[in-house]
Amino acid sequence: MLSYGDLSLRTINFVFLVIILGLSGSLAATTNTQHNSQVNFIVFTAAWGLLTSTCYGIAANFFSFLASPLFLTITDFLNTIFTFAGATALAKVIGCHSCTNSSYLDGNSVAQGDKNRCRKSQATVAFTYFSFFVFLFSLVISAISITKNGLLGYNSRPKIARTGVPTMSQV
Repeated sequence: MLSYGDLSLRTINFVFLVIILGLSGSLAATTNTQHNSQVNFIVFTAAWGLLTSTCYGIAANFFSFLASPLFLTITDFLNTIFTFAGATALAKVIGCHSCTNSSYLDGNSVAQGDKNRCRKSQATVAFTYFSFFVFLFSLVISAISITKNGLLGYNSRPKIARTGVPTMSQV
């Protein structure tokens, strides 16, 4: 079973990933003439994050044998890399301009002359970076879990009995 902190992070990230998938899916569906590989990668990133983080997180919560710290760390690492790469690639393509600048809108391959597409792409970048930071925090928590509990989820060091400590009846 996953900890409450891990479950809350996965719930927050679920909301971010659904928003990202909706915005980027809208951008991919309403493209005029060309397909943007950056937008397509964001769609993949959101779908991959929903599959590995949310669906696996729910399954790991109900089936304890799935809650392997090693697998959680690997999926959190991949999600961290994918969200950072996708957000950075889309941010590079759209630049940081005003959505009311008509020369910027006409020359941008993602905005394609439309203010609404410009705003959607900027919101997609923002939510993808939010998701990146949640995945990064989840990765740190998973790495700490591996160092505390071992690769398979249990500590292999035997517990040493404390000797010389009086019990309550002896006090």
